[in-house]
Amino acid sequence: MTYSQVKALILAALTLRPSGQKVLVAAHEQAEVAILDYIEQHISASSGSLLRSAHATSVAKTNCDLTWNTSFSDTDYAFTVNGFDEMGNPVEIELMLKSATKITVKTLLVAHLTAIANPY
Repeated sequence: MTYSQVKALILAALTLRPSGQKVLVAAHEQAEVAILDYIEQHISASSGSLLRSAHATSVAKTNCDLTWNTSFSDTDYAFTVNGFDEMGNPVEIELMLKSATKITVKTLLVAHLTAIANPY
């Protein structure tokens, strides 16, 4: 249930009822249960770790997918990617695509990549 849906139930139960009509117990109860469900939904969504991670080994000059261990609901997240070649030297990483489930990058060398992300 969205914020707008919960608000609509509250308004319908309390202020949008016909003039002179008492607050209906059933409508009031429905609005209160919706509030509790909305709160629980957000507690459940935020109780797990917000950080996501991804690991991969890239092939030189080829797109490489770093798939998040838990998908995001949209692309509103920040991320950082580190990559190192076989000798342990950092490599340049170019972002090709960002989606809710992964980022696609490209490197000029074979590299071991690690990414972390955090929703806004």
